[in-house]
Amino acid sequence: MKKIEMLIECPSCEGTGVYVGMAERAGAAVVCTKCKGTGEYLFTYTYNDFTGRKTREDVQRVYLSGYGYVIAPEVVNYKGAGEIDMSLEGVSYDEFLKGKMPQHIKKLGCPMMADQGACHNIEGFTDRCNSFNDGWLSYIPRCANRPNAATCWKLFEEGK
Repeated sequence: MKKIEMLIECPSCEGTGVYVGMAERAGAAVVCTKCKGTGEYLFTYTYNDFTGRKTREDVQRVYLSGYGYVIAPEVVNYKGAGEIDMSLEGVSYDEFLKGKMPQHIKKLGCPMMADQGACHNIEGFTDRCNSFNDGWLSYIPRCANRPNAATCWKLFEEGK
């Protein structure tokens, strides 16, 4: 195991030694607890050199994401999505080790749950999501258009 240490500007107080947050008002500040008022912070990171990908004996299937749900390589009943045979989703661990990557589990969620950043990069995509939800989609799993998620996936894949 290797260790890197470097003296950096305190990330909490930006090197000032004092912290001003929500409770400090009208010119008040408190001593920064991260650097104890010095403005400096000793950043320490330990790591191992990469010698090749290691394997795990306890993994059967690999998925791109769990989208905030519990996942297991078996039939799982999801509220709002119904039963999904997760042993048919993702890829086997052996396939993954050979370079095959899993795809999104489209039955489990929508593009916004899967890759919100990519959705924001498609002009008008998130505006459409908001329009389905009275102008503001605040909690993606409760989207009013969830029953039509297949349409959203199609538009996402087309970049529309």
